[in-house]
Amino acid sequence: MAALCVIGTASGASAQGGWDVAVYPVLGWLPLGININVDVPPVDGGGGTGGDREIIDSRFDGAFLGGFTAQKNRFRVEGDFVWAAVGGDRLENPIFSVDADVIYAHGNVGFGVTPELFITGGVRRFAIKYSIDFPNQPDFERKPGLWDPLIGIGWHKLGEKLDLHASFEGGGFGVGADVDLGAGFRFDWKPIPHFGLTGGYNFLYFKASNTLASREFTFKQTLHGPVLGIGFYF
Repeated sequence: MAALCVIGTASGASAQGGWDVAVYPVLGWLPLGININVDVPPVDGGGGTGGDREIIDSRFDGAFLGGFTAQKNRFRVEGDFVWAAVGGDRLENPIFSVDADVIYAHGNVGFGVTPELFITGGVRRFAIKYSIDFPNQPDFERKPGLWDPLIGIGWHKLGEKLDLHASFEGGGFGVGADVDLGAGFRFDWKPIPHFGLTGGYNFLYFKASNTLASREFTFKQTLHGPVLGIGFYF
């Protein structure tokens, strides 16, 4: 219902103001590369010995993306939402398992320095839930939430049947995450008016820390993989 409302609004705005609008209600993301690294502090009662530990056997439970773009002349607005459920097991001492739910919303505004090249600025909201299971010891859980300022660059070539997109953003700067990097490439194939298929490849890396009761929990996570979905264009 929300997607249909956005599509209807975007259609009217496009017709009146000359905006090129794209809405992506369904995008599937399949991360092929998953890397999780956690630095777990010692927990009262023996929950972990602390130290920097890398997950050896990673797993992917699912991911979903949705988004929209609007462009007019040298101004461009983008927004997207991502959910990813990932995890992994460390099979060497210390043995433990990690489950992580990553949710973020992202938006930016771009100004074109050329007809196809844009300088962007925006913000990304991370909401992350880490659950770490130690055998025969108390579990460790954190739910850090982060607001990350972002700056970046985007290249967007719009055509009648084919659109090409590439972008890179970096941020965090210690305001939210210590490091927040995102990059992607995508094409939109529009065989019929107002409808098309989109596909590409996304990369996401972040490093951050969370302190609670004088205990610091540091985490690093990398996700990258192909994206495939549908789009509506106005």
